[in-house]
Amino acid sequence: MGTVIYEANPLQAFLGPLGTILLLLVIGLAGIGMAVLRRNQRAPTRILTGALGAFLIVAGCVFAALTLYSFSSGARTITLGLADKTIAEDNCGDNGETCARYVLSATTSTNAYDFDVSQSVYEKAQLNGCYQITYYPNASLFGLWLNTSSYQQIDNITRIAAADPGSCR
Repeated sequence: MGTVIYEANPLQAFLGPLGTILLLLVIGLAGIGMAVLRRNQRAPTRILTGALGAFLIVAGCVFAALTLYSFSSGARTITLGLADKTIAEDNCGDNGETCARYVLSATTSTNAYDFDVSQSVYEKAQLNGCYQITYYPNASLFGLWLNTSSYQQIDNITRIAAADPGSCR
């Protein structure tokens, strides 16, 4: 085992999904609260606000179940060679602003992986280097029953360490 270039605990790995779940639930509860407490609004407006709030709560619960399934399925560790490093540009504003997303790509004989990482990890990772990566696989609504995907985008990474190059051959 070589140098560790990234390490996080599971709470840090799932911080983004947990924040999203909390935001959906709070906005959904606020929508239902506004529908119930604002009696001076017309009935169709109150019904629509309550229905949208209920939809956000259901979406938050589904997302929470998928996140819990991903966490409870346990961490996986794979050893593979880093094939590519990419800086992806995403739209992140109404004014045409873009945000950089740092992606490490690796392939095996059966699967292709993309790992979203921070800029510091991106800079430390070496092309054609061998790495041992510990992560929590993403769950999807259909992935619960059928997990034969040959492409996986991994977000919930807990550890990236340099590995013996012989284990990547």
